[in-house]
Amino acid sequence: MDTAIPVPAGGGRPLLSIYGRATRAFSFPASIVPVIVGTVLAARGYGGAAGAGWNPGIFVLILLGALMAHAGGNVLNDYYDFRAGVDTRPDDGSGVLTQGLLSPGEMFRFGYALLAGAGLIGGILLVVAPGARAAIVPLAVIGLGCAVLYTLALKRLALGDLVIMIAFGGGLTFGAYAVQHPAGSYGAAGLILLLSIPLTLLVDAILHANNMRDAETDKATGTRTIATLLGAPGSLVLHTVLIFGPPVVTVVFVFLRLIPVSALAVLLSAPLLIKAFRSGDVPFTAQSDLVFGLLYAIGIGVMPRP
Repeated sequence: MDTAIPVPAGGGRPLLSIYGRATRAFSFPASIVPVIVGTVLAARGYGGAAGAGWNPGIFVLILLGALMAHAGGNVLNDYYDFRAGVDTRPDDGSGVLTQGLLSPGEMFRFGYALLAGAGLIGGILLVVAPGARAAIVPLAVIGLGCAVLYTLALKRLALGDLVIMIAFGGGLTFGAYAVQHPAGSYGAAGLILLLSIPLTLLVDAILHANNMRDAETDKATGTRTIATLLGAPGSLVLHTVLIFGPPVVTVVFVFLRLIPVSALAVLLSAPLLIKAFRSGDVPFTAQSDLVFGLLYAIGIGVMPRP
């Protein structure tokens, strides 16, 4: 749970800290992990060895663009929830608006500035990676569209989980892959999306943990999420699948020789996943996602394809 940021005496505010808090940076593993895994899949030539490899500069641009779009979506989510009367308690959302640390206007401008920055990076990628234009344009449109539509409407229609899984799980993984490995690109989409399933499940685990925590408040404000529709028992079952499904799916992939046996390194994250499951803590679930994802990426990258 977030705690209030102290406001210095004399009316001054630690603006950098407040704006950083508004982005809910603890959730950034949801963006970081898919980009890293997609890059590793490109470097290892999954879906076609021709053109395999990765470009450090392009990787940084993709990662920065993903983080800016993610942060922008988080900020605007707070803004629209606050305006709609969904966030009212001091610890709702990032707490920045409900504690009066920023005005709604400041949050609105900050959110769309972040999305504009993500769009600018997309434009830069079009210039520096012309061979990947066929992938960049639709993926950028889908990503930015998801960020805005999720906040404006879809999260209140119990479609938030689906949007997050598409945008952050399969979308970012395939996007990072396709931009750096255009020779494989859409012909490899099925394989890349399949291999992104463990990440997709854990990304949604972060959102679902948040929605389980906020279920009563969401019901009171008429916001429909999977957690409010399933109720506590059903939500717990889904939470179990989202947390423990990724290592199980990874084992299956290794058995099917889709990824090397070194990918079993993800089993080292089991203690963290168990703790995330038991605690239901959203930031800790995000940290567990980061550890699992890094182990998954290292496991795939350290050995050649089976």
